[in-house]
Amino acid sequence: MADSVVSFVLDNLSQLLKHEASMLVGVEDDIKSLYIELIQINQFLQDSKGKREMVKDLVSLIRNVAHRAEDVIDRYVINMAKHKRRNMLKKFWHSLEHTTMLRNVAKDIRRIKNEIATIYSSRERYGIEDKGAHNDSLEKRRALNRHRSKVEEIEVVGFVNDFKTVMDMLSKTDLCLDVISIVGMGGIGKTTLAKKIYNSKLVKERFDCCAWVNVSQEFETKELLLNILRNVAESTEGMYNMNEDELAEETRKLLQGTRYFIVLDDVWDTEVWDGIKDAFPDNLNGCRILVTSRLNEVALHLSRAPPYSLRILDKNNSWELFSKKAFRGEVCPPRLENYGRKMAEKCNGLPLAIIVLAGQLAQRERSTRIWSQMADKVSWYIENRRGRCLDILALSYEELPPHLRPCFLYFGMFPEHFEITARQLIRLWIAEGFVLKDQSRKIEDVAEKYLEDLVDHNLVMVSRWRCDGGVKSFFIHDLLHDLCIFECRQENFLAVLTDEVFTTSATSTSTDTTIGTRRLSTHCSTPKFFNSVHYDSSRVRSLLCFGDPCELSIKNFRTLYKEFQLLRVLDLGSTMVLGVPTKVEELIHLRYMRMNAPQLSEIPSCISNLPKLQTLDLRESKIKYFTKNFWKMQRLRHLFVSGDCDLPVMHRKKEVKPMRTLKTLSTISSNAAYLLEGDTVFPNLRKLGLQASRSSSYSQTKMAKPNFSSVRILKIMEGSHFLSHEGALPSSLTKLTLVQTKIKLPIFEMLAKLPNLEILKLLKRSLAEESIDCKGGWFPALQVLHLVELDLKKWTFQQIKMQNEAQKWITHDRDLMQSLRYLLIRKCRELTDIPEELKRENVQYEFQS
Repeated sequence: MADSVVSFVLDNLSQLLKHEASMLVGVEDDIKSLYIELIQINQFLQDSKGKREMVKDLVSLIRNVAHRAEDVIDRYVINMAKHKRRNMLKKFWHSLEHTTMLRNVAKDIRRIKNEIATIYSSRERYGIEDKGAHNDSLEKRRALNRHRSKVEEIEVVGFVNDFKTVMDMLSKTDLCLDVISIVGMGGIGKTTLAKKIYNSKLVKERFDCCAWVNVSQEFETKELLLNILRNVAESTEGMYNMNEDELAEETRKLLQGTRYFIVLDDVWDTEVWDGIKDAFPDNLNGCRILVTSRLNEVALHLSRAPPYSLRILDKNNSWELFSKKAFRGEVCPPRLENYGRKMAEKCNGLPLAIIVLAGQLAQRERSTRIWSQMADKVSWYIENRRGRCLDILALSYEELPPHLRPCFLYFGMFPEHFEITARQLIRLWIAEGFVLKDQSRKIEDVAEKYLEDLVDHNLVMVSRWRCDGGVKSFFIHDLLHDLCIFECRQENFLAVLTDEVFTTSATSTSTDTTIGTRRLSTHCSTPKFFNSVHYDSSRVRSLLCFGDPCELSIKNFRTLYKEFQLLRVLDLGSTMVLGVPTKVEELIHLRYMRMNAPQLSEIPSCISNLPKLQTLDLRESKIKYFTKNFWKMQRLRHLFVSGDCDLPVMHRKKEVKPMRTLKTLSTISSNAAYLLEGDTVFPNLRKLGLQASRSSSYSQTKMAKPNFSSVRILKIMEGSHFLSHEGALPSSLTKLTLVQTKIKLPIFEMLAKLPNLEILKLLKRSLAEESIDCKGGWFPALQVLHLVELDLKKWTFQQIKMQNEAQKWITHDRDLMQSLRYLLIRKCRELTDIPEELKRENVQYEFQS
């Protein structure tokens, strides 16, 4: 975690030195020297990777120092911005105050530099190269792995279908050596299933030679080869004197000609396979290797076939496992069953959690009093039995690279069972500064790769996929959420405020849960939160609100710029904002703003004056237009409004500076289409939504021929005239959604010839034709097609005729949407069936008349 904090402060200072030199008068040299000191301490952190257990206190000191440096710089920037806004008279009047501020900043920076120097000089004293300390940490992990395997192997419940599927994979007729992988989050039962397969009668009868090898994170290739060798032959003194190559060769000789079955349990690294694969000969007689791993990337590296993903248990199997462990084979007394089922259900199908909790209940009195108490606090209980459960799950967290750890901990900002939208989360990560810049890729792409990595680590449960194969939304398992909260408390990463917290605080002035925290997540009434004094907001960078819908007055809103001056992220959720005070523009660090302001018809200038704003999400508001200050938002990357929203009128495009950072503009009025002529105003726009204007205030609208050349994702509602001219859509377009556009055949043919179009959605009378005859070669890249509420009656394909080798004419469906993978037809009442040409094995389709 300290790594990401220091990296962010370094980036912040770099941008400040590069772009805001005028604001550094009086402290520029101090800030430059602080920058150099932080580079040095960042290198220290890189050098200590893999040894963090023994320098844990030191890393904590570094994190705290970096946070203080960040606070000093951010407050300095606020004060300088305030000073710049003053007129000459006020600057003179506040000159003494300003000089004192500069002196204090310089003093604070020197104090921080001294602390950094002290930390850096303690490298040798902390003995980073001390192997003994490292071995202690290694032994701790190995003990944890042994405990995990012991817990996972206790009971086998709910794996009937999984067992059959994997056995079928092992028993397929292909005689070549094959590797089958089982993947899933920690504690889901991978080892249990593998052990059930390994011990099965079918495996013993099918294979001549079987071996089970525990791998874990801290593997040694020689030790793995020795374990395999000991499984297939008697131990000899000579084998312990062999090197890795000799052990691999000896194993290969012993396995030659046999039909063997090897289990590699708990593989964390692709290097495991690379180091031992030469020991396994392909005897062309059906040899198999079974691998379990938490990481999809490992499974994909080892196996040609897709890995088998193990899913959580359903309610019935959860209860069966729980009762077996809690009552050790006895029948559950009826008086306890209701409590037991509730507790089993709260474990959300994770076998490890069920076994750990039931194992503890097995030691307790079987009374309704004890069981009802446990049922009320099961999540708390699991969390506080950290050594038994969360430590096991924490293995996955501890193995994350430093840049992914804050991204994972950020899940703690969301309530349990909350479905998290991937793209919203990515924008939040970027605003927080978690995503490292990459010159070769857009920052959103880098962030999406972070999320994919967390999916591969089985730390999130994907609930919906996008049409293009990306993650659309996901959940966090309750126990992993508990892990997030636990780690966040240790790191002072975030605090969660609930109604219970405010009730507890009502008779106390304590703010222990929020002192010094950088992020606040409120799961209570938003006005109650703003009216309370029981929290520390002095260092808060992010505020996310998840309370029930309610109204937020201007008075409450004033609390933001008074108490949360360092805020970078503001998401007010479903809270209805009744007004926005002008002084909100003083939140100069704000990068992300999402709010619901139904009474606002225009975006106030104070929001347009926020200099660092990257994302402005007003989809739940009814904004009709922006003021001319909109063109000041030169760092804006994503703008979301509700639809019929006008941008400020420009009589000449040279009047404004191009908004080069803007990537998303959705959904705006078609009145603004003239701004898209050429590529001067929004040269890097990637996602655009246009809705036909309900007014005719701009004469340019109907004449406009917008240039969509940079756009990759386009949505048009009721505005087909944009598509009527030649070359209206760029060849680079990958996704197109049309709603109520009533396009005719010529435009449809233009869409059909787009070479890179992968997703097409025609919704609510977007097509004026009742009959379409598709030609060969149309839609060459189309993978997803949605047809919803169209008047389409007939959909045919022109047959392509070719001569075969016997010179006979035959028809075939080559080039008829050959890339198509998913087809949805809904409420097209006149269309009776899907064309036969699309009823292929590789096409999934849904037809709902």
